[in-house]
Amino acid sequence: MKTFTSLFTNRQLVALTTLADLVAGVREQVLADARQSGMPEGERLDDGGNGAQAYADAIAVYLSLSVSRLTDYCSSICSWHNTGEKMRNVFARQAIPMTWDYAEVNPFSSKSGNFLGQVQWVAEAVESVPSYPISEARQTDAATRDYRDMVVSTDPPYYDNIGYSDLSDYFYVWLRRMLNTILPSVTSTMLTPKSDELVANPYRHNGKDGAAEFFVDGFNHVFAHIREAANLDVPMTVYYAYKQQDASNGTSTGWYALLDGLIHSGWEITATWPVRSELSNRMLASGTNALASSIVLACRPRPEDAPVTTLREFTRLLRSELTGALKTMMSSGIDPVDLAQAAIGPGISVYSRYSHIREANGADMPIQNALEIINRTLDEVLGESDTDYDADTRFAVKWYQSYGWSQQSSGLADQLARSTDTSPDRLVRGGIFEAIGGKARLLPPKELSGAWSPAEDSQISLWEAVVRLAGILQEGQGMEAVTYALAQVEGRGIPAEQIRDLGFRMFHEAEKRHDTDGALLFNGLVSSWDQLTAGAGRDALRISERKERFQGSLGIDDGE
Repeated sequence: MKTFTSLFTNRQLVALTTLADLVAGVREQVLADARQSGMPEGERLDDGGNGAQAYADAIAVYLSLSVSRLTDYCSSICSWHNTGEKMRNVFARQAIPMTWDYAEVNPFSSKSGNFLGQVQWVAEAVESVPSYPISEARQTDAATRDYRDMVVSTDPPYYDNIGYSDLSDYFYVWLRRMLNTILPSVTSTMLTPKSDELVANPYRHNGKDGAAEFFVDGFNHVFAHIREAANLDVPMTVYYAYKQQDASNGTSTGWYALLDGLIHSGWEITATWPVRSELSNRMLASGTNALASSIVLACRPRPEDAPVTTLREFTRLLRSELTGALKTMMSSGIDPVDLAQAAIGPGISVYSRYSHIREANGADMPIQNALEIINRTLDEVLGESDTDYDADTRFAVKWYQSYGWSQQSSGLADQLARSTDTSPDRLVRGGIFEAIGGKARLLPPKELSGAWSPAEDSQISLWEAVVRLAGILQEGQGMEAVTYALAQVEGRGIPAEQIRDLGFRMFHEAEKRHDTDGALLFNGLVSSWDQLTAGAGRDALRISERKERFQGSLGIDDGE
């Protein structure tokens, strides 16, 4: 495929070009109606007008956006969304994917992907945009524009993750056809501009190294330029929704570039927080541990006389501040999938407040090393509760860290059980372990998702509670089944906070083991925590009331 025409069937091209060409005719009809109503002629929209000409232009722009949206659902790249029983658009993620088979929409139907549905989307978006006060949006070059007295809030490019301009051409070729006489100032080029786009694109910048240099230099220049003139009474906010961990060394180049650019441009990161911004039903999130949130970094200029410190002091202060920050985040409803990302904030806040951090050899500590230390500290903080676990849970956590759900020799199980003050027999009786024929393994969640009554369980551990509750939730037995079980677990003396905290811990361990199913399981449990605890509170009250009525019927007093 070498042209955009190749992405559409002949039938789709006829429908789309017909709709696109009708926009000009609709504009003329709108203009005639506006004149007849007495609206003054005025200037064109592209010239800042607000009369009949600008009104007709605005309607044409909205219709053009509707046709542009339709191209996302009317292409030979579209596929069928099996779960939702509907059309899956071309850009289910930020790429034009290969598809082995495609689904085709009827644009004139009332079903998924139809044209009037796109018009409705645009109409609802316009209706939601405030009309007063009068404001203005401009597309300008971030590297050269004037930031005097500006409050800056930015969602910067994600290194090499998305080729924005290349992908934009898919829509631009259609929008230009419809708007080249209506908005000539933004449709003057055949394709979208690309040479100055701040992404690490190897084929534009002489390979991978050249792309990295172009991106880092550009990033640093923009943040330094903002620092020179922006309104410093309000912090600059930077949004980022890209996982810091990758498959090779644990930290992505995108995070290096973002944080390094901020810090070397003289910014100090003073606060961070995850903001729920990503749809859970998007294609990227389906069956993966994709981020549910964007991370917002609040940044202020670092003082010129910022102090110098040592690696040892940095590590001490990092552990002190990160411990409190993690506990706050975990108790505030953050999802486990976002915790490692959000933990960067308090850690880099410590790193960025110093002008230099000296390693043992006297060299400055690079940002890569700081991120590695932050991730290690996160491991240590999440593991601090080990001593508070019951013996069976201590065993299960250590076994999972080493072997996951795999089968190993019973000898290994015996050795580990002795070191955690339990035994394989006790673990088997506790319903979380299997030891048969010289082989042993942890029972996976799918084998612990059946009927379970914590109130009647003779030997219940924190591990069993977490895995069973997560398994019940994942198997779709209903929120009521989980909340009722949670209420009974709390009645057995296991605090809900311990269950939540172990859920966080096990998500983190599953991520390190690349156990996607396990990570989804634990993330699902903790992500539903507020709803679960609210339901468990109601169930606990009902259980108590039933107990009182039963005891009353038998003439039994609680004090007896």
